[in-house]
Amino acid sequence: MSGTIIIGAGQAGSAAAAKLRNLGYEGDITLIGAETAPPYQRPPLSKKYMLGEMELERLYLRPIDFYETNNIILRLGTKVDIIDTTQRSISVQGETLS
Repeated sequence: MSGTIIIGAGQAGSAAAAKLRNLGYEGDITLIGAETAPPYQRPPLSKKYMLGEMELERLYLRPIDFYETNNIILRLGTKVDIIDTTQRSISVQGETLS
């Protein structure tokens, strides 16, 4: 796999992936996150969602289909094991990505 790999599927990672597409980047974009949930807003999680004042879907930073529509690969529930700056690659669960 070649292209851009973004480690961290939080607000910054999601924004970086969206901005790359917005600027016309046509290469592969892979967004990797250790959590199994799509990128979501953290403050409302404890302030509204857990109190039953907000629907789950409203926590997400972007609609779930945004990533597929914009050809952004989400690898959720994935921990990066090794970052090899010399080879410009990472290892996740025994697989090498570059």
